[in-house]
Amino acid sequence: MPIGSMELPNVLLIEAGTSVVSSWLFRAGACRPRVFENEPPHRASQVQFFDQDHRFNQGIDFYSKRYEHCRASGAADIMLDATPDTLIFPQRVFDIYSQDSAGGALARLKLIFVLREPVEREFSRYHTKAADYRRSTDKRNGWFSDVVDEDGSLMTFDQYTLRVLRVNIKKKLGLYGSGFYAMHLKAWAGLFNRKRQILVLNYDEIRNDPSKVRWRIETFLGKKLDGGTLSASDAIESIPQRVLRIIEPLFRKPNEELYDFLRDVQGPLMEQRPFPKFLQRTIPKNHTGLLLPNVLLIGAQKAGTTAVSWFARCVWDCSCVIVYFFCLHCCGSYDQYLQVAQWMFSNGVCNPKSFDGEPSFYEKEVQFFDNEQRYKQGIDFYAKRFDHCGDEGLDEFILDATPNTIEFPQRVHNIYSQPAAADLKKKLKLILILREPIERELSAYNHKVFDYKEAQANGKIGWVNGTWYRDVVHKHDGSVKTFTEYCEFIKGYMLKGAKSYTVYRYVEHLKAWSSLFDRSQLLVLSYDELRKDPAKVQWRIEHHLGTKFYGTLAKLNESGGHAKVKEIPESAIQVLDPLIRHLNEELYEFLRNNPGPTMEQRPFPRFDGRSSEIIK
Repeated sequence: MPIGSMELPNVLLIEAGTSVVSSWLFRAGACRPRVFENEPPHRASQVQFFDQDHRFNQGIDFYSKRYEHCRASGAADIMLDATPDTLIFPQRVFDIYSQDSAGGALARLKLIFVLREPVEREFSRYHTKAADYRRSTDKRNGWFSDVVDEDGSLMTFDQYTLRVLRVNIKKKLGLYGSGFYAMHLKAWAGLFNRKRQILVLNYDEIRNDPSKVRWRIETFLGKKLDGGTLSASDAIESIPQRVLRIIEPLFRKPNEELYDFLRDVQGPLMEQRPFPKFLQRTIPKNHTGLLLPNVLLIGAQKAGTTAVSWFARCVWDCSCVIVYFFCLHCCGSYDQYLQVAQWMFSNGVCNPKSFDGEPSFYEKEVQFFDNEQRYKQGIDFYAKRFDHCGDEGLDEFILDATPNTIEFPQRVHNIYSQPAAADLKKKLKLILILREPIERELSAYNHKVFDYKEAQANGKIGWVNGTWYRDVVHKHDGSVKTFTEYCEFIKGYMLKGAKSYTVYRYVEHLKAWSSLFDRSQLLVLSYDELRKDPAKVQWRIEHHLGTKFYGTLAKLNESGGHAKVKEIPESAIQVLDPLIRHLNEELYEFLRNNPGPTMEQRPFPRFDGRSSEIIK
């Protein structure tokens, strides 16, 4: 078919989270696209040509064929494609219509944008996906797959917001960035004539004054339309307040940019001026001081697979070695420690921001109090990692999950006592996870051995001095120490009270924390309970924070992994137990005589036997 004779839609309708206008236009006689064999019924209104690569790549002929029938049927005045996701593809539209130079399709094209408050738009889109999920026999592979949980069940809108929307909207990934209207309209206005081709409508006006919207559309198209009543009927429940607090702030600045753009780059005369502002349902908080974490998760130090992967990426970088020596050496099970932190972050708890040149794990743990170089840079250095929490509306709970903070209660007190911290010291919530000390050392030993052997396998043999696993290697021949030999080696450092070898003195740390903070601020958790009954630990954390999180804190699979020592030899127990036994007894007595918040486990359970558990 010659380019000049092609039939392309002359009206593209881009509705955000609604089909009100398209339904009215089709009733008024707008020509629908043809639905071909094996295509779903919704193709009769949405061709989904520009937003789907496999269709767009078939070119202009593929698109034009959907409208060949319009002229023959006498309905060529308005040929309509109402694909909403065309919003983010202005360049594709321009490129296709520019091909029809002889037919003048580009000059004739009219673009109608119906803008809906972005959170409301996401809520409506979620309900559409949920409905399609319920109708579908394949629950995992439809366009709605992002609202499906790992177990195949449908997420609630709260869960979907926390796990999917929040992260992807922040990144402006693909269709998740559709609510940034100013960004998209600027691109359209750069390619098409703003005053003649682009009409921007407000969905709220359709609800409040549909006759006025009808007039705007008819005037824009230059045609009186008889499609019956144009009206918007919302039969969806109100948006949960928690969701609003999380994602509405993400659109505050972009919405202001939209209002500025529509004021400064005006469209056709019939367009609403000024463009009305969207309803803002949440009020930004005014913070009297710097924004700092109000939750510190400390204890049960690093030794899990995530820590290992982080270490493997930078162990040969001296700057990373220092970090890992201080942070990985004091080990519990980082897998389950990280599991708690990740579960909280996935529930909208704000995580720290990492800056250029910083490793990615700083987005979970700032390593401020336990890192001399970072701590000396002061409270402003720390607070900058959390500035974004206020801007994003995630300031209800802000978490720093640096485990080794357990050794630095005085530093925490000093920072939170500064005037710039306002009253945060009294509001700070502390969560401490305790693991049986020898079991913790075995976990550290296993992962150090693993990293050393990985280094050997990769041909990075050189002397291990400066690496975090240096204390599991014999200097004279590079062989791996047995766990008992390792215990004998670290015992000397433990007796000296060397830095990063004192974590096992739980009772001393607890006494220091309790002298600086109210005991009710500090929730002490048992690692054994976390391993065996994570639902109970979840309940304790939720009650400590006074909230309810979504999802469950699952049990960690401890059966797999690399080859490791799984039982603590009696000889190793004989080496370390004399240092630890009396401190554990003092710990139980301290917790009995100094009870914490009401949800804390009472009495605190004695640490489990060491030889029968699989150690991760």
